[in-house]
Amino acid sequence: MKYLLVIALVLLVFWLWRSNRQADRNAAQPRHSPGKAPAGKEITEMVACGVCHVHLPKSEALIGKGGFYCSEAHRREAGAE
Repeated sequence: MKYLLVIALVLLVFWLWRSNRQADRNAAQPRHSPGKAPAGKEITEMVACGVCHVHLPKSEALIGKGGFYCSEAHRREAGAE
Protein backbone atom coordinates (compact mmCIF):
# COMPACT_ATOMS: atom_id res chain seq x y z
CA MET A 1 0.00 0.00 0.00
CA LYS A 2 2.80 2.44 0.83
CA TYR A 3 4.40 1.81 -2.60
CA LEU A 4 1.15 2.74 -4.30
CA LEU A 5 1.05 5.98 -2.30
CA VAL A 6 4.68 6.79 -3.23
CA ILE A 7 3.99 6.11 -6.93
CA ALA A 8 0.88 8.31 -6.83
CA LEU A 9 2.85 11.11 -5.15
CA VAL A 10 5.65 10.88 -7.74
CA LEU A 11 3.12 10.98 -10.59
CA LEU A 12 1.39 14.00 -9.04
CA VAL A 13 4.68 15.90 -8.72
CA PHE A 14 5.62 14.99 -12.30
CA TRP A 15 2.22 16.16 -13.61
CA LEU A 16 2.48 19.48 -11.74
CA TRP A 17 6.00 20.02 -13.04
CA ARG A 18 4.93 19.37 -16.66
CA SER A 19 1.89 21.64 -16.47
CA ASN A 20 4.03 24.43 -14.99
CA ARG A 21 6.55 24.09 -17.84
CA GLN A 22 3.76 24.33 -20.41
CA ALA A 23 2.37 27.46 -18.72
CA ASP A 24 5.85 29.03 -18.82
CA ARG A 25 6.16 28.33 -22.55
CA ASN A 26 2.76 29.87 -23.27
CA ALA A 27 3.62 32.96 -21.22
CA ALA A 28 6.93 33.41 -23.07
CA GLN A 29 5.28 33.56 -26.49
CA PRO A 30 4.39 37.10 -27.55
CA ARG A 31 0.70 37.72 -28.03
CA HIS A 32 -0.64 39.96 -30.75
CA SER A 33 -4.07 40.86 -31.92
CA PRO A 34 -5.33 39.02 -35.01
CA GLY A 35 -5.78 42.26 -36.94
CA LYS A 36 -2.14 43.32 -36.76
CA ALA A 37 0.90 41.78 -38.40
CA PRO A 38 3.74 40.65 -36.13
CA ALA A 39 6.70 43.02 -36.03
CA GLY A 40 8.71 42.93 -39.23
CA LYS A 41 6.00 41.27 -41.33
CA GLU A 42 3.61 42.89 -43.77
CA ILE A 43 0.01 41.92 -44.34
CA THR A 44 -0.52 40.85 -47.95
CA GLU A 45 -3.94 41.05 -49.54
CA MET A 46 -4.99 37.70 -51.03
CA VAL A 47 -7.26 37.28 -54.07
CA ALA A 48 -8.85 34.21 -55.67
CA CYS A 49 -8.33 33.18 -59.28
CA GLY A 50 -11.52 33.63 -61.28
CA VAL A 51 -11.15 30.18 -62.89
CA CYS A 52 -9.63 27.74 -60.38
CA HIS A 53 -10.31 29.76 -57.19
CA VAL A 54 -6.75 29.32 -55.92
CA HIS A 55 -5.79 32.12 -53.52
CA LEU A 56 -2.62 34.04 -54.25
CA PRO A 57 -1.10 37.39 -53.24
CA LYS A 58 -2.64 40.31 -55.10
CA SER A 59 0.82 41.48 -56.13
CA GLU A 60 1.39 38.19 -58.03
CA ALA A 61 -2.08 37.96 -59.65
CA LEU A 62 -2.81 38.87 -63.26
CA ILE A 63 -5.62 41.38 -63.67
CA GLY A 64 -8.29 40.90 -66.30
CA LYS A 65 -11.78 42.24 -67.05
CA GLY A 66 -13.44 39.60 -64.85
CA GLY A 67 -11.10 39.91 -61.87
CA PHE A 68 -7.83 38.29 -60.88
CA TYR A 69 -6.15 35.22 -62.38
CA CYS A 70 -3.29 32.98 -61.31
CA SER A 71 -1.86 32.46 -64.81
CA GLU A 72 -2.05 33.80 -68.35
CA ALA A 73 -3.79 30.58 -69.44
CA HIS A 74 -6.60 31.09 -66.94
CA ARG A 75 -6.95 34.72 -67.95
CA ARG A 76 -7.33 33.64 -71.59
CA GLU A 77 -9.70 30.81 -70.63
CA ALA A 78 -12.00 33.28 -68.90
CA GLY A 79 -11.93 35.56 -71.95
CA ALA A 80 -10.73 38.49 -69.91
CA GLU A 81 -7.92 39.70 -72.14
